[in-house]
Amino acid sequence: MVCLESMLSGRGRKNLIGPNENLKALLEVLANSYHEKTNPDGIINLGIAENTLMHQELCKYMNNSCRLESKHLSYGDTAWGSLRLRMNLAGFVNKYFHPVMEINPGEIIVSSGVSGILDQLAWATCNEGDGVLIGKPVYSGFTFDLASRSKVHDVAVSFGDIDPFSAKALQCYKEQLEAFNRKGEGKIKAVILTNPHNPFGKCYPVETIKALMRFCQEHNLHLISDEIYALSVFKTPYNADAVGFHSVLSVDPTGLIDPNRIHTLYGMSKDFSANGLRLGLIITRNPTLIQAMYSVVPFSWASAPADLIWSTILEDTKFLTYYLDENQRRLGEGYELLTTTLDRYGIKYVKGGNAGFFLWVDLSFALEKPEDGGEPGVMEDKKLNKKIWDGKVYLATTGGFQGEKTGWYRITFAHPKPLLMLGLKRSEGAESCNKTSDGVEIFSVVKIGRVL
Repeated sequence: MVCLESMLSGRGRKNLIGPNENLKALLEVLANSYHEKTNPDGIINLGIAENTLMHQELCKYMNNSCRLESKHLSYGDTAWGSLRLRMNLAGFVNKYFHPVMEINPGEIIVSSGVSGILDQLAWATCNEGDGVLIGKPVYSGFTFDLASRSKVHDVAVSFGDIDPFSAKALQCYKEQLEAFNRKGEGKIKAVILTNPHNPFGKCYPVETIKALMRFCQEHNLHLISDEIYALSVFKTPYNADAVGFHSVLSVDPTGLIDPNRIHTLYGMSKDFSANGLRLGLIITRNPTLIQAMYSVVPFSWASAPADLIWSTILEDTKFLTYYLDENQRRLGEGYELLTTTLDRYGIKYVKGGNAGFFLWVDLSFALEKPEDGGEPGVMEDKKLNKKIWDGKVYLATTGGFQGEKTGWYRITFAHPKPLLMLGLKRSEGAESCNKTSDGVEIFSVVKIGRVL
């Protein structure tokens, strides 16, 4: 009998390991998501970075304002986003990202999501076996985006006690670059900066961005700035001193880096609360890169109806202004709700955040002690995650982010208050209940320790 694996290419055989644990968990959550009426026993998803706070308003607007025509059932005018959309995106970026030089539509490629864009970018800039530096903790999707087709490594950078948002962190990047290159199996070709950061929810100071530019120029690297949470920045009394968002586009590269090395990623999924519409883009001034990506972007051709929806929103400046302002206000409320709850129970988290949909929370107090008396590790982390999962709650784990410390979780707060609080209290084996001043019950959970 013929071995089935022999029917596959070498590339195909390398992908036989299937989805990683993070993707498996994601798929299981999506297949069994909680719904108050249709699936009350489903999994409450506080792990996926999804913002549902404005879903009702967006659905109403889309249904009332977007009318499909025959042309939206065709291919459109290009494979990399309609000219209408790219013109609107250029105007949008010029207004809200404050680039030192205006962006034009020819510097934008639109694809079906930022994952698709990053896959195409890795294919065009890296060889198989090359690496891309990313500071820990690392958004878990990067591993899949870089490796599945292009076979590029996400090379995680540890910082120890050094502030990863400071210019001092560049020494850590340098050490990791040198260590990877010494192996002789590939070369570091780029740095990915997530700004605002996922999962810390913080923004990078301009001086650190400049230091990264110098670093990339010195080592002949591309600087890829993932700015998908750029306008999900909010202010509350708890983060009044937080660093504001500064796009890499707004930093003058003169004397720091060749602008052809800078590539900015953005999309509709986060700031526009539409993970399912699958629209992402790259902004680059590198004409050779654009031509190279044109050859592969048709494999991730953006949907014409999705293209229409985003174009319509961007053209309606009244609704756009309302949406962005109200979304940021509600994100601030969600941040305050989760942080005050954690503070009440003395649970630590990364403070000073002002962006994104989540907090990076320390639940290490709930880790079991290993039988050998040592410090909790990966196995104890997995056991804690299973207890939370068995309680029909999904949180994103430190293992999925290659975190430097065990017991940390990303908890998403960008959901309506009833759902968020239900997710925080739900778990099997709740042994006691405490009432907050507004009547919301928060449980202490057996075997997990204190509760959320």
